[in-house]
Amino acid sequence: MFTQLKSLATVSLGYKSLQNNFFYVNQATIDTYGIEKTYLVPILMLGDLNASVFEQNPKPSLWLFACRETRKDLHGTGALRYIDAMSHRSAADKKQTGKNLTIKEALEAQSGGNWYAPKARPNKHHVWLRKAFNAVYAPFLFDKRALVDQRLNSVSPVDGIDWREIAAVLTSSLFTYSLEINGAAAMGAGALEAPTTKLRDYPVLDVTKLKPKDREDLISRAELVWGKEEPLDWSSENWKPGTKLHALDEWMLKAAGRNISIDKMYGDIRATCLARIAVAADKGRKMKRREADSIGSVADSITKDLAPMIQSKNFPNDFLDGASLDLPLSFDRKNLKEISMSLFLDSCEIHVRTKAGDTAYKSTQARSVAEAIVRALLLGRSQFSVSTNRKAMDNAVNRFLDWFAQTDARIEQAISESALGTGYEDALKREVYARLGIHPLVGAKTLPSEISL
Repeated sequence: MFTQLKSLATVSLGYKSLQNNFFYVNQATIDTYGIEKTYLVPILMLGDLNASVFEQNPKPSLWLFACRETRKDLHGTGALRYIDAMSHRSAADKKQTGKNLTIKEALEAQSGGNWYAPKARPNKHHVWLRKAFNAVYAPFLFDKRALVDQRLNSVSPVDGIDWREIAAVLTSSLFTYSLEINGAAAMGAGALEAPTTKLRDYPVLDVTKLKPKDREDLISRAELVWGKEEPLDWSSENWKPGTKLHALDEWMLKAAGRNISIDKMYGDIRATCLARIAVAADKGRKMKRREADSIGSVADSITKDLAPMIQSKNFPNDFLDGASLDLPLSFDRKNLKEISMSLFLDSCEIHVRTKAGDTAYKSTQARSVAEAIVRALLLGRSQFSVSTNRKAMDNAVNRFLDWFAQTDARIEQAISESALGTGYEDALKREVYARLGIHPLVGAKTLPSEISL
């Protein structure tokens, strides 16, 4: 039930003039030269659009100067006065030669014909999408087709498809999910980029597979969203989808034949969005609250999957071969601050201190016995027993390290597959360990002499 967007619509870059300072004119310029309306096409910039609504009805602040007539046919017009006045002004950019070109020279170098004629045809469309997203993914919709600048992409349905069907598909959170999965995060600014050439390949619901009645139903449900609700900001504290959007999403999930929980989809979008924004915001400075929330959110997800595996084994009990657990120990684990270990040959003195600086435990044991005590504490255990049998505890510790290596590999894999980018693995791993209630050193092959709890 899914297909690439390009099979349903033509995706194109918004209007690209090549010389904005000539082709884009404001009302003051129009009045100054008396440019006739016949040569003007309203063009919208991203700043003209209202991100808090779906249906747009903006007042244009700029017009495209679209004159293709010859100078002879323009005699006495305000358009010709404008052309002559601008022809010798400096172009916006230098060419590769490094020379400063006039607007006329720069545009003549780009193509033949009348240099002042726009190089691209201004095509108007009903549906427009940002090229880069922060936390609002909604399309901009126009009941009457509009021309928009290259900061956006147009999405125009192919024959046989209503533009409102395309708009409905792009309004749904399923498309938001598709964007987050397939988009490229520009970590410098945190924006999720959806380049024109890539956007065409993103998966969307194939409306052509729906029955005619269902296609009408899809439009009706989407129109309720457009008319009743604001586009959702997925990074806001009150980010929950509105009832109309929720209904549209449920309907589309059912139509697509997918059993995925809608709450899980929402949670994944939210977590991924926050993670992307958080990673970008942290670049070059300390992690902000949003980043901590994002890392915490990803850590919660990883912990939920791995906790059963960690909890399935108790150390040292489940790693012994029948040896007697003859040394019972009890600690107020939350009150402990640090552990010191002093090794001498095969013996080790353990000194466990509290946050108040008092001694919680001090003893000299065989090295393997001491290590077992320390690792049990690092696993977060408060009451446990170890064996004073040196060989038994040595075997138990080795079995534990082999088992925990698999667990640690699972954690590393989950982190690498998470929404967070590179450079955040350590912070995320610390959060996962904290939520599991275990110390990051618990699986270390060799324990350091001083450990802070």
